[in-house]
Amino acid sequence: MKYFFRLKRGKMAYHPYFNPGKLEVFTGPMRSGKTREMINRIDITSYMESCPFLLLKPKIDTRDDEMKTRFGNLSFPCSFVDEKNPEEILGLIKDEHKLIAIDEVHFFSKKIIKIILKLLRENKNVLVSGLDLDFKGEVFGPMGGLIAMADEVYKQKAVCCYDGCDLPATRTQRIIDGKPAHYDSDIILVGHEENYEPRCLKHHIVPGK
Repeated sequence: MKYFFRLKRGKMAYHPYFNPGKLEVFTGPMRSGKTREMINRIDITSYMESCPFLLLKPKIDTRDDEMKTRFGNLSFPCSFVDEKNPEEILGLIKDEHKLIAIDEVHFFSKKIIKIILKLLRENKNVLVSGLDLDFKGEVFGPMGGLIAMADEVYKQKAVCCYDGCDLPATRTQRIIDGKPAHYDSDIILVGHEENYEPRCLKHHIVPGK
């Protein structure tokens, strides 16, 4: 990876952690470490006085008020945005913000693509983290467009949780009442007991597909 920043006299200089005007996507199935990788970048950047940052999450993710790794060993406060109205992001960003990081970006409507494009044109370094595929094994929300327009894509893999497998996992399996969720199930379920686990392609089961 090569990162550059512009000096006061207009020249470009190398920098290892800040990439103005570039979109970087951290993606893969659940438990693949995509958020961890993005937070590691943020952690390093937090020591740079010249790179103030803003962290964002969709309101639908109500698990906590921080952006953190799965085991919570590293976390940062974040702001919440209505995933159906990503235009709210523009009201939170200040001129001094150099880096914008958005977690769980797959929950946002496809309007997030236009918002991110505007930020890139304003020379912001934008980092996003999210599932590339939904439980059906299909492109999740805006992820296809974001991956296509990204300058860098960091594709993570997990470990398949199917009994006795342990192969690299690229899919996310939804299980409801102990059984694989049917293809016709809603992408987002409210009021249902459900569980998710990473699976390889062979053991990713979607009845009705």
